[in-house]
Amino acid sequence: MNINVITILFLGLLCLSMGILSSFGFADDSQKQDTPKQDSEIKALTEQTNRENRVVLTESYKKQSQSSRLLVYTPPFLGAPDSNRLVGMAVRGINRDNLLLSVLTPEHTGITSQPQPILYWYLSKPVIHSYQLIEFVLNSETSVAPVLRKSIELPIKSGFHKISLADHTIYLQPDVEYTWSIALVKNPESRSLDVVSSGNVKYVEGSSELQARIKQSATDQRPFVYAQSGFWYESISELIEQIEQQPQNQRLPHNLMALLEQAGLQQVAVQMHHDLLDSHRVETRKE
Repeated sequence: MNINVITILFLGLLCLSMGILSSFGFADDSQKQDTPKQDSEIKALTEQTNRENRVVLTESYKKQSQSSRLLVYTPPFLGAPDSNRLVGMAVRGINRDNLLLSVLTPEHTGITSQPQPILYWYLSKPVIHSYQLIEFVLNSETSVAPVLRKSIELPIKSGFHKISLADHTIYLQPDVEYTWSIALVKNPESRSLDVVSSGNVKYVEGSSELQARIKQSATDQRPFVYAQSGFWYESISELIEQIEQQPQNQRLPHNLMALLEQAGLQQVAVQMHHDLLDSHRVETRKE
């Protein structure tokens, strides 16, 4: 079973879940007005269905990985979020005006084993005239003021982009949750028009066992080790760097698309597939 079949399987499950909602009368706005209670019930049922679909997808990847060495991501257990935290909730893939903007983070808080991780984001089309600037912001749950605010020069090409915290001498504090965002700004005087994608990151020091496994692993195996251990940011960084170094290795993009899909980034995975058909390579640009 190849990656395209897996994508079709997931979309089929999603469509099936939507059909279930419709059969209970939740989807027909023309027949009745949803009450707040019904809205909350619909949202809860949808979230539960999405979680169940994600479990099905992950199990499918695990079965494939035994024979085809497909990458499998195991989300970490982080517990319930602090109700008093100052960071925002993640809003990842934003599709507006036929333009997809997405930070490359999972639905939950992604963890990193490095105090200065590389943060990746994706843009489906070049931004030249529609927006005045692009802004990167990093916020901490322990501070009201941003840890880092950076403007990215325009024009900017489509594809994968990265921001290295090491370039800005920024160190994440252990076990502190951060939110980072990319905003396409149309009018600096009216920020309500911004297109914003955001995600969460937490620095969790890797165990001595993980460090030993990484040292003993070949370069092409490191994304697998990080993914199985739940370290999202190292897994995706290693994969994208290897794709840049080995543009002819077709297995690497498939592993990246599998990683994206398991994290709920299906729109990016589908767009990446189209990009590969167009250019046969993935390029990452450093901001």
